[in-house]
Amino acid sequence: MNKKMRQQILKKIISEHDVENQSDLLELLKENGVDATQPTISRDIKELNIIKSHNSNGSSTYRVLTDAVISNKKLNVEEKLISALSEAGVSLNRVEFLNILTVLPGNGQAIAILIDTLKQTFSEIIASLAGDDTIIIISADKEKAENVYNYFHQFF
Repeated sequence: MNKKMRQQILKKIISEHDVENQSDLLELLKENGVDATQPTISRDIKELNIIKSHNSNGSSTYRVLTDAVISNKKLNVEEKLISALSEAGVSLNRVEFLNILTVLPGNGQAIAILIDTLKQTFSEIIASLAGDDTIIIISADKEKAENVYNYFHQFF
């Protein structure tokens, strides 16, 4: 079986099942005629923008990032972030050197990935911490946090 077909089956399984770990995923893949190793599946998960997030019953399961985040591979990181925030952004608050970004449930990790990628060119961002619906963006001081706030505030 080729890579493209394996990845299509992988996405289908994740969209139809609450898969909590790679062992379960490998078993479901095998049931669907896919014989793959754990390292191969790990690479596929990364390539397909699959993350773990909490579902409605509180367990952590795999899911594919929203189409708004990955729909156009040609979009740069900032455009992807703008798209994701317009779809899932709820609120933004600043406290001292922190910015607290609230998003729709299940989107925290996906948007934080984009923020972490953006921090390579946005030096005011030191790090981000993500939960299911909250992202904390850490800056070195109040002034840098204010710059981060002003940047993100334009998307709300």
